[in-house]
Amino acid sequence: MSRTLNTTEPTLLTLQEAADAVGCHYQTLYKRVRSGELPALVAGGSYRISRADLDAWLLERDAAKGAVPERAERDWPRQIETLLASLITGDARAARKQLDRLTAGGVTVDELCDHLLAPTLARIGELWHNNDLSIADEHRASRIVETLLDRATAARPKSGPRIGSVVVATALGDRHSIAAQMVAAGLQAQGFSVHYLGANLPIEEIVNMAKREHVNMVALSCCVAERGGLTAAIDALNAAGFPVLVGGNGIGRDEALALGAARYGGSIAEAQKLACELVRSGV
Repeated sequence: MSRTLNTTEPTLLTLQEAADAVGCHYQTLYKRVRSGELPALVAGGSYRISRADLDAWLLERDAAKGAVPERAERDWPRQIETLLASLITGDARAARKQLDRLTAGGVTVDELCDHLLAPTLARIGELWHNNDLSIADEHRASRIVETLLDRATAARPKSGPRIGSVVVATALGDRHSIAAQMVAAGLQAQGFSVHYLGANLPIEEIVNMAKREHVNMVALSCCVAERGGLTAAIDALNAAGFPVLVGGNGIGRDEALALGAARYGGSIAEAQKLACELVRSGV
């Protein structure tokens, strides 16, 4: 299947360049283009294949064969720029396709959060702070990221016995829900039963949920400078016997531990590791 050339398309490859990248003969890709299996553009009477379409085709091909291509390194800066463009324009469909390509290629939930979603949201925040995006633009981008997190979590159910159970929330006064949602997604992908409560929770609600569900621990995300709600929540949870894992860009390791947190996770990958340690140690 062919399309008319659009100069706004990403990097374009000739059939020979695409074949070299894949490691196959030119005629192999030519047949795939002619059959409609591999999308291509027509430029000056010759076919051109976008790198994004080529990557997507490779992932679909390998998935169909029961194999996932090895990726030693990923170009995260390029992935961030791609997602940023989708979020700024509100193109949720393009954002979903990008996420699907990455998850099909073996990218884990913690990698998505730490290397793509969190850095891209930070860029969105900078643009809003500099008045380059409206509040509505920022909110739309955030809602798209929330749907991406739900999609990534649903796509990677963890089989086998649960590692433990955890309540995830932000304390009263912190209305930033996405960071907590990333923690919830990461811990669920790691094998925890997660009770995600969202943002700005009264202390008694967090403690009551932890008691009712007999959880092993509570994870609190902090993205604000105000400490009253977080401090009170940590004190109440410690008094109730629940170890607290704290993280977020609003607080550092030393301060979190000084406030009484059992552990501090500076990333989703670290939060996964520390949560497992807490459950194993029985702290």
